[in-house]
Amino acid sequence: MTNDWNPRNHILALTHRWYLIVLCFLAGALLGWGASQTVPPSYRAELDLYVGINAYRGPRDRYILSVAQDDFENVGDYKNWQMEQLNTLARQDVFLADTLDRLVQTDDRWGDISVKMLHDMLKGSWRNAGRWHLTAETPQRDMAVQAVESWAVVIAERVNAAIDHARQVVALDSSLAAISDELVLLEQRSQTLSQVNKNLQAIRQDLDNLDQDERLDSLTRWDMFAQASRAAGWNSGWGAALDDFPAPDALPADYALWLDRTLSIVAADLEALPAQIDSLEVQHAAAAAAYADEAEKSLALSANMSLETSAEVAPQVEVVRPSSLLMLVGGFLGVLFWLLWELARATQDGEK
Repeated sequence: MTNDWNPRNHILALTHRWYLIVLCFLAGALLGWGASQTVPPSYRAELDLYVGINAYRGPRDRYILSVAQDDFENVGDYKNWQMEQLNTLARQDVFLADTLDRLVQTDDRWGDISVKMLHDMLKGSWRNAGRWHLTAETPQRDMAVQAVESWAVVIAERVNAAIDHARQVVALDSSLAAISDELVLLEQRSQTLSQVNKNLQAIRQDLDNLDQDERLDSLTRWDMFAQASRAAGWNSGWGAALDDFPAPDALPADYALWLDRTLSIVAADLEALPAQIDSLEVQHAAAAAAYADEAEKSLALSANMSLETSAEVAPQVEVVRPSSLLMLVGGFLGVLFWLLWELARATQDGEK
């Protein structure tokens, strides 16, 4: 007798009996739920922190842009980057070690917990700036509450200290920019004074070659005044020099005396400039060192951020069981066992 049994056709036929598949899945899920009730539960304590971020100031946050090494396309990118920074920082060893030290002082049971174990217990998440959700999951209810509360305190202290340093970064950045601008102006003035000094010296030599009874032509006269005006600074000597510029009918000797006095002012300014530049460079170096120190302490957080905790809001605690996972696994196992049983039965029938 020819065996016409075909496993493929039999499996296809079984799939049309969908109601049995559903019943087996539900039966397996029910057994999975029952099994989950025998597993010792853990407890999840939850606490929210308020995080404020002025994302609209992101494009002007030059320090954060340099740290991120990327341009934020919109305010959402800036907010997400900052929140991700917070989430990463909060689970670093230095934050967790501080948290664990506080927990050990609160409860001796934490003495057997390592930083790595604490890392696995704690989680942070967010959807929008404004609500940072912290959770701690442990087998003991009171320890879960202790963990999330201590972690929140450490986060608030360290993050707010970092934000204060970030605000110092902004102030120092403005100071550095102002010093740099002033250095550029002084270097430009040094170049201007050197050129004016050269030009006025040439005019002074030409005056010695003129007939002393001859009047200066208007072009030479106004070139002389223009050079002096170009070099004029804010000190009182320049104001008096420009006010004392000889009249149009003055003799060459009068212009020579005026030029000698003006050249002495130019020389004095040129002599004073190197010391002023050196002083500004010292200030710039000190501000740059302070900037680097404050930037490191800011933990790459923005000065446009604020973080607050509420002592009036207690952690919420819920019982955590692996019910969903075990129900899903149980359902699939129920369907799988039914399929295997049907295939085994069909195989036996085909052999007869």
